[in-house]
Amino acid sequence: MMMKIMTTVGLVSMMLTGCATTKNVISKVHGNDTPLEQVLKLHPELRNELATVELRQYFNRAEAPTVAEVKVTQTGLMDDSIAAERFIYSFKLNDGKWQQVNKKTEYKCGRGKNTKSFQTALCP
Repeated sequence: MMMKIMTTVGLVSMMLTGCATTKNVISKVHGNDTPLEQVLKLHPELRNELATVELRQYFNRAEAPTVAEVKVTQTGLMDDSIAAERFIYSFKLNDGKWQQVNKKTEYKCGRGKNTKSFQTALCP
């Protein structure tokens, strides 16, 4: 019985430590505007669009990140020649502020030679 209690206490302690670590990472990443917040400001239409939207934010490391990437992928667009559209934003942390350093737009075509992968060329 005592072993079960000690195991439970240990597991709860580890979970709480994980939460504290997550809070630390968020506080270090959270400057004025995180990369994701900046991208959402650039795309206010995402809140009203009927397309399916996938947002992904990546950092170069969990603690004290200095580089980030945000991918916005939209599917179910009205244009049948485009199966999906993806915007890739790159950010660097400069003086405690996230600054956008690059933006790339890619398309997944609904018809033509390449319908499997994303490309930078416009769809036919």
